[in-house]
Amino acid sequence: MKYYFFFATILLCQSLRAQFSTGLLVERASFNNSRSVLKIESPSKKTGYLSIKKISVPTAMVLYGFISLGSKGLKEANIEVREEILEHNDQFHTNIDNYLQFAPAASVYLLNIAGVKGKNNFKNRTILFGMSTLIMAGTVFGLKKLTHQLRPDGSAYNSFPSGHTAAGFSGAEFMAQEFRSYSPWLKYSGYLMGTATGVLRIYNNKHWLADVIAGAGIGILSTKASYWLFEKMKRKRTNSLKVI
Repeated sequence: MKYYFFFATILLCQSLRAQFSTGLLVERASFNNSRSVLKIESPSKKTGYLSIKKISVPTAMVLYGFISLGSKGLKEANIEVREEILEHNDQFHTNIDNYLQFAPAASVYLLNIAGVKGKNNFKNRTILFGMSTLIMAGTVFGLKKLTHQLRPDGSAYNSFPSGHTAAGFSGAEFMAQEFRSYSPWLKYSGYLMGTATGVLRIYNNKHWLADVIAGAGIGILSTKASYWLFEKMKRKRTNSLKVI
C-alpha cells in the first residue's frame, strides 16, 4: 500500500502525543489547584510512574510487537513497509542511528551543564539512568534470544525488539522525567530523537516496523520502572530513619 512506510513515524509519535497531552493536563490541574489550596503532598501521592494511565500507551506498543510475531496480517504489514521503503530508498544507509540512540540521555547532562536543572541531582540522576539502562538492556537482549527473529536484511536472528529504539526511548523518558517541571517542548523533545532513531533503523533495513514499536514501548516502561523503584527505595529508607 502506497505511503505505508509513514506508519513507522506515525505510530511511534503516538507515545509522544499521549505523553505530551497527559503532561499538559496534569500541569494545568496542579496550577489551578494551587491557586485555591496550598497543599504539600507526600511522596507516595506524587509518584504514579506505573499508573495504568501512564503505562497504557507503551504497554500497547509492546503488545503490538508481541502480537506481530504470530499475526499474519501484522507480518504482512512489516513486509509492506520494508518493500515500500526499499522501492524508493534502496541505496539508503547511515550510521547516525548508532549515535542518535544516546542523544536524549546525553541531553539531560548537557542541559544540566548549561544551567538547566533537572528533577534530581547528578548522583541520583545517574543511579536512575543506570537502573533504567539495566532494565532495558536485560529485557531487550533476553527477548532477542527468546524470539530469535530474522532481521529484514537477513544478517542475524536478533531482530525483535529494536535495541537502538529501546535505548532512544529509554533516554527520552529519562529526559521527560527530569525536565517535567520545565517547558513541555523541552521535556518531550527526547521523544523526537527516539522516533528518529526508530525510523532510521527501519530505513537501514535492520528492523521491522513491529521491532521498532515494541522497542520504543520497552524503553519507556524501563525508565518508568526505574523511577518507581527509586522512589520506593527512597521512601523505605526515609521510614527506616524515622524509626531510628
